[in-house]
Amino acid sequence: MGFHPAMLYFFPIGWLISLPINFLIDSIVLLIGFKIFGKENVGYNWKKSIIKSWIFGYIADVIASLLMLLAEAVAGAFRTSVMLNPFGGIFPFAATFFSVAVAGVLIFVFNYDIALNKTELDQKAKKKVALLMAIATAPYLFFMPVAF
Repeated sequence: MGFHPAMLYFFPIGWLISLPINFLIDSIVLLIGFKIFGKENVGYNWKKSIIKSWIFGYIADVIASLLMLLAEAVAGAFRTSVMLNPFGGIFPFAATFFSVAVAGVLIFVFNYDIALNKTELDQKAKKKVALLMAIATAPYLFFMPVAF
């Protein structure tokens, strides 16, 4: 049996791996979004939003991981596993897809309503950057099978 990426969020030693990687990815995506949609004051907007975006993005990933654990418990009743192979059947795939989608929606909401508030972006640009963050930083690694 392997170690599913969703489990990184529940063990402090996993934070040493996931926190800096999330910060780097969030920074890159925010900078790209600000450059494309904000066009000015990229550094200022990044400084005003990165910490909140990073923390709330991590919270969204943890919530999605909890959904994966719940789905794993339900899957046990059907003698299948969501975390071992998300492509192993309709329920594992649907549960993984749902978890990743919930994380994406939460990332959008957290960024649009909280993290990007102090930036100089107008509402339209803020919505586009939040959507970019949601699409680009959702936890797609949840689809990685750890057993075949």
